[in-house]
Amino acid sequence: MANVRAGPTPVRERTASLTEGALLAALTVLVALLVALFGSLGLVAAPLPLFVLTYRRGVRTAVLSAVVAGLVLSPFFGFPQGLLFVGVFAPVGVVQGVLARRGGEGLAPRAVLWGAVVGLGVTLVSLAVTRFLVGLDPLEAVVEAQVRGAQAAADLSRRLGAPPQQVQQMELLARQMPGLLRTILPAALVLGVTLWSYGSYTLARHVMRRLGTELPGFAPILTWRLPPAGGLVLVGPVLAGAVVQPWLPEVGRTLVANGFMLSVLTFAFFGFLTLLHYLAAREVPKAGRLLAVVAVFLLGDLGTFAMVALGLVDLWFDLRRVGPRAERSP
Repeated sequence: MANVRAGPTPVRERTASLTEGALLAALTVLVALLVALFGSLGLVAAPLPLFVLTYRRGVRTAVLSAVVAGLVLSPFFGFPQGLLFVGVFAPVGVVQGVLARRGGEGLAPRAVLWGAVVGLGVTLVSLAVTRFLVGLDPLEAVVEAQVRGAQAAADLSRRLGAPPQQVQQMELLARQMPGLLRTILPAALVLGVTLWSYGSYTLARHVMRRLGTELPGFAPILTWRLPPAGGLVLVGPVLAGAVVQPWLPEVGRTLVANGFMLSVLTFAFFGFLTLLHYLAAREVPKAGRLLAVVAVFLLGDLGTFAMVALGLVDLWFDLRRVGPRAERSP
């Protein structure tokens, strides 16, 4: 008669899940404290324990560990601030872990996209809770810190004997900075959350490789290309802002400014990729490529404009031959 050993297995599996969940909950607490100490660098690593736990043990164990980590952090940050603090980064790790667990085509872009969407939503909710329930305004604190930094730089330049015209320009920039920062904060928030999601997935992929699991990565960066429809998405806020500006001037100005900022940064990025692809295809040494990048930065606004123009041309004509060209209108 065959021995039946299947009975204890679910119990051992549940015990292993709870044990691993407890360990990763403790690691989540540690990483959360690192976020408080190191800011953005710690934030990239914050979703990692919950990513690993979701991939290995499922969503329920990961959510339970996140709640436990929030309760453990409450003596440090207060209640419910501890739970809210974990709630900022936990959903990103859980969502990316679920997608990695399911697999499928284009896992890396999907994980970054959905991580950014969830991260943006959670960030907006946390900002609203902090503003209306806790009584703090993090965005206003960021603006004030930047203004104080600009004013301190102007004062330092004056003490060091800088030309009066230069000091006046720096003081003018400090006075204009609050309005400018409040206008472009939406675009900066979107870009920041996207980079956060990308960094979190990249770090999780390397850690999972160490644990014996190979997750798909991205294609080589020089082959990245903005789909033709992506250009329309970037232009959308600018067109919408121009339409509503006569009736809602502030909303229209904000949409135009943020759409313009996103468009410039995106097309300049792809312009850089096109330049580096051309230099690599001509077998230019790495030192020469580095000098070309430095030269573009030294050109200032002219270099940025050149990269934006090159990115637009690449979108239309696919100079690197890495994707379909944009369709021409009749």
